[in-house]
Amino acid sequence: MVETQLNNPLVIETDAVVLGAGLAGISAAIHLARKGFRVLCIEQRTDIRNSVGESLDWSAPELFAKLGLSMEALIAAGAATWKRHITVIGQECGENQYLPGAWLAESPWNVEIRTLHLDRERVDACLRDTAQRIGVSTLHERVADFCILDEPSTRHRRVIGLRTQQGTFVRASWFIDASGSDASLLARRFRLKPVTYGPRKVAIWAHLPTQDWADGTALYMLSSPGKYMEWIWEIPIQPGISSIGYIASGASIKRQRSKGLRPQRILADKCANFPRLQSLVEQTGAFHTRSTTFTCRTYRGICGANWIIVGEAASQSDPITGNGVTAALRHAEEATALICRYRDRGTIPPFARAVYDHRVSTVGRYFNSLIENLFYQPALRDRVGLFPTARIYTVPAWLLNLVYTRLRPDGVFRTLLISFLMSSIRLSVWTAFQGGSLVNRLLPNSSPDRMSTAEEQSYAF
Repeated sequence: MVETQLNNPLVIETDAVVLGAGLAGISAAIHLARKGFRVLCIEQRTDIRNSVGESLDWSAPELFAKLGLSMEALIAAGAATWKRHITVIGQECGENQYLPGAWLAESPWNVEIRTLHLDRERVDACLRDTAQRIGVSTLHERVADFCILDEPSTRHRRVIGLRTQQGTFVRASWFIDASGSDASLLARRFRLKPVTYGPRKVAIWAHLPTQDWADGTALYMLSSPGKYMEWIWEIPIQPGISSIGYIASGASIKRQRSKGLRPQRILADKCANFPRLQSLVEQTGAFHTRSTTFTCRTYRGICGANWIIVGEAASQSDPITGNGVTAALRHAEEATALICRYRDRGTIPPFARAVYDHRVSTVGRYFNSLIENLFYQPALRDRVGLFPTARIYTVPAWLLNLVYTRLRPDGVFRTLLISFLMSSIRLSVWTAFQGGSLVNRLLPNSSPDRMSTAEEQSYAF
C-alpha cells in the first residue's frame, strides 16, 4: 500500500478496497489478502458493537472453517454454542421441533448436521484479529463520494477511487461494497433498483442471563388469525446468556410506541405471552434493549467492471430464515473468487457479472419470498396451521442449502441449475399460497384485528 501527500490531502493507493468491516466485509478482506492483494478496509466505526446474536443454518460452519474458524475453535473461544435443532412454539398450539434428518450425515451427502449459535461480537473480533495478522489495513473514515469512469463504448462504469469526508483520496483496482443494508453505498451511488419483500420491520432485542438453555434456537410465534405475523427469538449465544428478540412490522411498533410504550416495555409485554420468556424477564429485572429497522430486499446489477456488492448491502435476508450469515460468507467468497479470476485482465466480463448478480438475487428472492408468503402473510398459515407451515418452509430451505453447498454454483450451468430448482419450489409454494388466499376470500371473516387494506401488501414470488 502506497501513501503520498499531495498539497495536504492524503492519497492512498492499494490493490483492493473493502467498504465496511462487518461480517461480509472482513471475510472478503481475508480472502483477498490470502491471495496476495494489498487490502484496505474502510470502516467509519472504531468499535463495532450491538450485533444481534445469530442462529446459523447448516451451511455456515463450512464457510467459517475456510476463514480459519472451525466449529470447535468457536466453541472453545466462548464465541458460539451448539445448535442441533429449531423449536417452534405457538401461543396456543404447543411446540414442535425441526432438525435435519440423520440420513444427511451418511454417504453420499456427508453433511454436518450440527451447527452453531454465535456471539457476533466475539466472532467479529476473531475475524478482525485474523485480518490484521495477514496484513489487512483499516481506515476509520466515512466515505463521501466515488470517482466514477463511464466507458460509453463498453457500457462499463468503473470505480477509480473514492474520497472520504476527512479528505483522504483512495485509489485502487478493485472495490467491494460491504457497507450494510442501511448504507449500500454503491447501490445508492449507481441508483440500483431494489426488489423488496414485505413491509419495513423492526427488531428489539436484549441479552438476558439464563441457566436453563438448550442446544437449539426457539422461535415463539405471535400468529393471530388474519394478522401479519410477529415473533420472538431465543438464541443461547453463550453458556448462561441468551439473546431474546422481538420482530414486528414498523406499523405495529409505531402503534405501540404511540401508546407511550418504550422498547423495554414492548419486549417484556410480548415475552409475557410465553411462560418461559416471562420468567426470564421477571428474573432479570431491568435490562437494556437494542433495536434496528430493516427492509428485506435485493438489488439488481450488483456487479460491475471492477466493483462488487456483497452481504446485506446486496441482499437483506429476513432474520427468521437464518440465512443472513450464510449469504454474507457466500457473497464474500464468490466475489473475491471473481476478482482473483480476472485480476490480470482488470475487468470482470459482462457475462460473469450477470451470473453473479443472478445468483445473489435469486437466492435472496427464494428465502425472502418463501418466508414472507408462508409465515408472515396469514393466508396459508391460517389454512393449514402453524406447524405444517413451518414444515413447508424448512424442507425447501434445508434442501436449497444442501444443494447449493454440493453444487458450488460459480459458473453459468450450475447457477442455472440451482435457479431452476428454486423456481420450481417457489412455484409450488405460490400455488399453495394462492389456494389459501382463495379460501380466505370465500370464507367469512369476523376478526376485528384483520389487517387494513393499507397494511396488506402483495409480494412477488
